[in-house]
Amino acid sequence: MSPGPNLEVHRTLDEPQLRIALQGAGETVVLSHALGLDLTMWDGLAEQLARTHRVVRHDHRGHGGSAAPPGPYTMDMLVDDAARLVRRWGHGPVIWIGLSMGAMVGQGLAIRHPELVKALVLANTTARYPEAARAGWAQRIAAVEAGGMAAVADAVVERYLSAEFRAAHPQAARALRDQVLRNDPRGYVANCHAVQAVDWLDRLDRIRAPTLVIAGARDVGATPPMAQDIAQRIEGAQFVLLETSHLSVAEMPGNFAEAVLSFIERTHPH
Repeated sequence: MSPGPNLEVHRTLDEPQLRIALQGAGETVVLSHALGLDLTMWDGLAEQLARTHRVVRHDHRGHGGSAAPPGPYTMDMLVDDAARLVRRWGHGPVIWIGLSMGAMVGQGLAIRHPELVKALVLANTTARYPEAARAGWAQRIAAVEAGGMAAVADAVVERYLSAEFRAAHPQAARALRDQVLRNDPRGYVANCHAVQAVDWLDRLDRIRAPTLVIAGARDVGATPPMAQDIAQRIEGAQFVLLETSHLSVAEMPGNFAEAVLSFIERTHPH
């Protein structure tokens, strides 16, 4: 993990044990990572936010340095983990910033535990997959069960990063592939089951926290229409479209940070 101001790394004591990273001081922001990655996905943004905020990150169960209890997992399990994290380390309601799976968890947290979320950023995500996409998840699960992470690593990188970005930044693409390959296949599959079955769509109108929805124009997994559907169902939600594929914070870190920081400043000025 990259060094940052006041960076502390802990493991929670309750089950399942989660690796968490804390840095900075002030109002708390939680950064929640995508499927198959870990909290280091946010290193750059975390360092920026830690200049003015307390930043909390964690590896979802089955990822990185967190425990991988037997699966399959459900989205409610991941939301329960997040609620424990916020209650123990969040110091009151938090600004939750999630991408992909991390944003699915954020939706569930804001719906099921509204007292824990004061603002919400939902990037490159969906609230429900169509049946065709769920079938695709079943195929991915079967591929990993049969051949481990190597069976899907290239496809994940192609889905997460656009062809243009991969060509211009081959080292970043290789690093992402290496990170995907480091996953415990059992933990990855257990989380795939949770993602495949995500279904918050009909409850999004319960969310009252100020919300920013970020989409990638080239994102084929969590498409702009999926993101617009989320934004339209959350009262007052703002929508930003970036010229990226799925991992928008990696492809356009400056634009992503600008959107997030301006949203935070508008909704929770210092």
